[in-house]
Amino acid sequence: MVNKSLIALLLMMLNFMAVADSMQGQPAPVFNLKDQNGQAHQLADYQGQWLVLYFYPKDGTSGCTVEANAFKDNYKKLKAMNTEVLGISLDDAESHRKFIAEHDLPFNLLVDSDKVMSRAYGVDGGAAFFSYAKRQTFIVNPEGMIARHFEEVDPDTHVAKVIKALNELQADTADSTDQSHEGVPVITEHVEGSPVYGDSWPKNEDKDYQLANVLETPERYENGRFIMSGRITKVCQTMGCWMVLSDSDEFARVDFNQHSFFIPKDTQGQAQVYGHLKLVQDSQEKRAHLSAEGAGELAPERYEIVAYSVKLNK
Repeated sequence: MVNKSLIALLLMMLNFMAVADSMQGQPAPVFNLKDQNGQAHQLADYQGQWLVLYFYPKDGTSGCTVEANAFKDNYKKLKAMNTEVLGISLDDAESHRKFIAEHDLPFNLLVDSDKVMSRAYGVDGGAAFFSYAKRQTFIVNPEGMIARHFEEVDPDTHVAKVIKALNELQADTADSTDQSHEGVPVITEHVEGSPVYGDSWPKNEDKDYQLANVLETPERYENGRFIMSGRITKVCQTMGCWMVLSDSDEFARVDFNQHSFFIPKDTQGQAQVYGHLKLVQDSQEKRAHLSAEGAGELAPERYEIVAYSVKLNK
């Protein structure tokens, strides 16, 4: 068995190696890796939310343990910020399971034993006799772009810096959206006489799913984009930046892709939404904020629709 102190010493000795060029502002490289339980994870799975990808050298070593526990201690806060966390190292699934069990980690760890993802993100390190993933972190925005690249990470202070960066990035996103739209609904186009808001309506998509049927098997609608139909029952009272779509006794809150577009606040009637489902776990404070905007009673854990365009049926 390799001594963990020796591993830590080797990692410190290898710190002189060149750091990869910053990837900030670039599209996040796609990935398809399995976690500690054999469940596959792809970049597309996290479309519409913020994603923290933190690479680390070795399960169980001192710095990696400090960093993992810091993410654990702040995980609820990160989830309330519409942010998921994934840890990545070259360790195998069994090692990840033991590390998670020992420290009760609430997030998944990806197995990058072949260094495919580490190479794609420019963090593969070490030499032939000792390979590892460099301790670096990437914040990926809801559109799949690398919004922040931390090339130097101090495990003791890193997570606080990640949260600070997320606050700044999300505030900047909200400010730019408010300035560009100024809360004014803009019709993108008309399709068969019906107004469309947001992106152009998909011309080659003809399958239409009723919301009640979608919510019976929601996991099928998390990946990819679909047309979902229902009746608009509520719209955000401040700027028309989200709505509630109902069908029979089922309903779902519809978020307009990070408030990238608006619809009139008095909108009612039948509508079609082009987007995907997302499982959300909101804090009590976030639910209270949405309720104040007119969303009504919302469950702490629920499926919502991330909408890229909305067509109001006339």
